[in-house]
Amino acid sequence: MNDMSIPRPLSPPGSPYTPDRMAPDFAALFEHAADGIFVVDAERLVVFANLAFARMVGEERASILGRSPADFIVSELESPPPQMEALHRDGSTLAMRGLRHSAGSQVPVEILSTLMADCSMLCIVRDTGRHSNEERRLGERRREVEAQMLLGQKMEAVGRLAGGVAHDFNNLLSVMLSAAESLSATLPAGSTQHEDVRDIRDAAERGAALTRQLLAFGRKEVRAPELLDLNAVVANVARLLQRALGAHIKTGIHRHSGPLAIVADPSQLEQVIVNLAINARDAMPDGGTLTVTTSSRVLVAADAGAAGVMPGTYVALTVRDNGVGMDEATRVRAFEPFFTTKAAHLGTGLGLSTVYGIARQSGGGVMLVSNLGEGTEVTILLPRAATSGMHASVAALSGEHAVVGPRGRVLLVEDEPRVRAQARRLLERSGYAVTDAPDGAEGVLQFRARRGEIDVVVSDVMMSTMGGVEMVAQLRAITPGLPVVFVSGYTANDRDLPLDDCTVFVPKPYTIDALCEAIDALIVR
Repeated sequence: MNDMSIPRPLSPPGSPYTPDRMAPDFAALFEHAADGIFVVDAERLVVFANLAFARMVGEERASILGRSPADFIVSELESPPPQMEALHRDGSTLAMRGLRHSAGSQVPVEILSTLMADCSMLCIVRDTGRHSNEERRLGERRREVEAQMLLGQKMEAVGRLAGGVAHDFNNLLSVMLSAAESLSATLPAGSTQHEDVRDIRDAAERGAALTRQLLAFGRKEVRAPELLDLNAVVANVARLLQRALGAHIKTGIHRHSGPLAIVADPSQLEQVIVNLAINARDAMPDGGTLTVTTSSRVLVAADAGAAGVMPGTYVALTVRDNGVGMDEATRVRAFEPFFTTKAAHLGTGLGLSTVYGIARQSGGGVMLVSNLGEGTEVTILLPRAATSGMHASVAALSGEHAVVGPRGRVLLVEDEPRVRAQARRLLERSGYAVTDAPDGAEGVLQFRARRGEIDVVVSDVMMSTMGGVEMVAQLRAITPGLPVVFVSGYTANDRDLPLDDCTVFVPKPYTIDALCEAIDALIVR
């Protein structure tokens, strides 16, 4: 039998270091230690060696006993005994060139010695090469996690800024859309000015689309999450990709063998795939291959930290191209909004930032791997969901056609004067009796003064004096079950709105059709 396979420490018979004389706990500790351990007696001969030391020198442990440590240690000095004498004398850590392996190689080590009462010496041998590699790997992983944390902090700060800008911009767009609708209603049929009004409305709607991208990046976009199979979403989008990418791009779709259940907004997820595909197309101007892969992954703490998510089971969507790739400077800024390497007319710089925002908003993360000349790989990680049950969602109410239904009395609460004026004008033109208020406190007063006369409340969420949620709580203390339509440039989820059968949410900028549809649905319920 090869002695190196014996699972116990080896010592000469009668030695105090034989297993029968050592405490069981110490014997196991010495035997299974990752570092090499050997003991030298007062005669400067090895009387004990553990398995790790035997592996370092590449010999059977039985052949190590009774020999001088100088047979194994490659000293910095020409003569090894003085080095060992220093160990006996000082009991200190000494840098050695290495251990001499039986195969002729050397193992870089450092030896820590402790002088015992009986003049024997306990030596612990650390493989500095192995530990350096481990420390380097740990250092690289730590830097990856730190980089992910810094990216998350930076994106969070920029996201809050983007969300705030989008919220204010939505108020301006609400005025534009309302004014355009109001003006259109006053123009004679067939008027040439209808075309001008249509241009105003089209420009405002394009602005609204831009704010949706900003809100997606800032994780404040209105979402309608539902239980989905990622494979089905990819299959649906795949039919459109080849036409969008062009004949010079080959597309490969590799789907996981089983269903991949996630809770996400399907339109957002499709937007993620399209954005990544368009980026890949632009990175392959002379043609190439785009590969879309779905898979299931279990992330432990280290990998999850590098991806900016919690450990657990995830569904992965990976989009890879073999295009021009990115250098380090571009890669670290890739998710920043409005950062782009494309010409001004070819992109807004919101593609990857939108992908990042949607992934984070859905409880997941993004991993980016790219090198110049080697292509780019983007992986979206989303928490894997149970295949049974359905999560509640808040659907954004929208529509282009008014729902004809019974009109009623509306309390309109809005702190933006122009938005309030336009909304009142359009609601009255649509057949509602409207009482308005500039903030929540005034809204409570108006409601008390008209108790029993208000059918529904339409309220902004964020207002300078008493917000919409606090106001509604006071109103429902007076009239339980009072119908309420919340409107905001932020989202229902972002503001934790108390949505139920009596409460709906309409995002700004809204059309009068969408607002009327929501009001009518509550009044006739």
